[in-house]
Parts: sequence; structure tokens; C-alpha cells
Amino acid sequence: TAAHLPTGQFGIRVCIPTYLILAAFITGMNLAVDTTAGERERQSLEPLLINPVSRLSLLLGKWLSAVVFSCAGIILTMASLVLAMQRMPWQELGIRLNLGAPEVASVLLTTLPLAFFASGAQALVSSFARSFKEAQTYISLMIIVPMAPSIIAQLYSLGNEWRMAPIPMLGQQVLMTEVVSGEPVSLLSYAATNLSSLMLGLLRVWITARLFTRENVVFGR
Repeated sequence: TAAHLPTGQFGIRVCIPTYLILAAFITGMNLAVDTTAGERERQSLEPLLINPVSRLSLLLGKWLSAVVFSCAGIILTMASLVLAMQRMPWQELGIRLNLGAPEVASVLLTTLPLAFFASGAQALVSSFARSFKEAQTYISLMIIVPMAPSIIAQLYSLGNEWRMAPIPMLGQQVLMTEVVSGEPVSLLSYAATNLSSLMLGLLRVWITARLFTRENVVFGR
């Protein structure tokens, strides 16, 4: 298991998921903030809400836009990691790293659904901010959250217990560490992790849409 790997090898296998999880939160952040707190600050949100379209539909559009940017950031980060690691003499360092095409596809399959959770959470938090700058401050504090699974993984042996799979970020951290380590991962773990991220993202969008029915939220009062 990962707990018995050499320190350097284990550290690399923990860092790869950490970079990708951070990419899911960072790359779509500005768009999620701009389409909520940013539009309210520019006073373009009220005219948009006047249109005969449900608030849930509008928030779904904003959410999916941020998701696209977040997914693109994850893919670019993964490509950069693969290119960088192909240039490193891992065998000379005594490190065995499985990162071929099947592993890359599995890692992306695990990470991309996290973009739905991250963008939904950022849109929800941004709805409480009165300005773009204030929302950025709130979101910057949220970056600590996706770093928590990496810290936990380095301090404790997480194992592969099924109850971790539905927990966003923690489930991705465990699954990606197993994939990169060359360990078999069940389809049930993939399904639980991905569905949890998607459904929790949708829940946050629904809550944000409900908040945008309130006058104090729309006008930032």
C-alpha cells in the first residue's frame, strides 16, 4: 500500500492529486466570481434577472461556464505534469511511477467531476460578497480546503475504505493515489466519487439560485 512506499515515492504520488485538485478550484475561480459578485458590482445582474428565464437556469449557465474553465485547467495541469515527469530520471532515483495513458485517463476521470463541485461552491460563496474583490478574498480562503486531503494523506494512512469515496476532494485524493500507485480501483469507487461531486455541485447551484430570489442578495445590501 501507499503507506509502505519510500518517502520520496509516496510524496510524489500524494502531490500529483494535490496539484490537480487545486487546479479544479483555481482555474474556474475568476469566472465563478465574475458571473456572480462581479455582475452585481457592475449592476448588470438586475437587468439579467428581469429576463423571462428562471434563476436556476441562469445560475446553471454561469456554473457550467466556470466548470468548462475548471476542466480545461485540470487537463492542462495533467498534461504539464506528464510532460515534466517524462523528463525526470525516476528509476535512477529509485522511484517507480506508473503514469501511462490508462493511468492518465483514470486520473482525469476522477478529477474532472470535481470541477462541478468546486465551481458550485465558489458561486455560492461569491453570492454573499458585496464586490468582486471581497468575493476573491472569500474564495482565496477556500483554497485551504482542497489542500486538507493532501495534508491528511501525508500524516495518516488513508487506506481505501469505501466511505471516503463520496467525500469530495478526499475521495479524489485517495482514488488518484491508488491509480498512480498501480493499485486496482473498483468502478463503484469511481461512481460514488463522481456522482457525489456532481450532485453536491448541483445542490450548491440550487441554493445559490434560491438566494438570488432575495432582494438583499441581488443588490448586495
